[in-house]
Amino acid sequence: MRVLRVVCGLMVGLLVSTASGPAVAQASPDPGMRAWQGAGCDACHGAFAQGGGGGDQPAGPSLRQTNLDRSALTETIRCGRPATPMPYFMSGAYAQSPCYGMAATAPPPDVTPGGAMSAADIDQIVEYLMARIVGKGAITREECGLYYANPNHPRCAGYR
Repeated sequence: MRVLRVVCGLMVGLLVSTASGPAVAQASPDPGMRAWQGAGCDACHGAFAQGGGGGDQPAGPSLRQTNLDRSALTETIRCGRPATPMPYFMSGAYAQSPCYGMAATAPPPDVTPGGAMSAADIDQIVEYLMARIVGKGAITREECGLYYANPNHPRCAGYR
């Protein structure tokens, strides 16, 4: 009898929660977005690649307005940008995977190590950037909702 009351209570709770308003879909980000977030790209470039404000990290340029094509974005993420704050993220960059047409060698002293990502992870980030960021203009509330997996996230309030 007690088990029956618990089951009925759970069913009533479920009915009340689903009938109390529209469900908010919890969209899971695509693999490229997850890789972007996991690598910390947003720390310098901003959550939506709009250009970072710096703070504790260097202020990265807007990738929404970049002139880099797919190939240049891939090489920049893999190899970084020597003499700039842009780190390299490719595991084995320079030493095992040549960069900028140079023979395989140790990374130059003026390039910053960033992470140890696989080529597949970097390709997913570039795919995400090309599909959702580069040349896409203003950030929308929908895009913000996808990024935070919640269209009602407080950080999305300022977007339309």
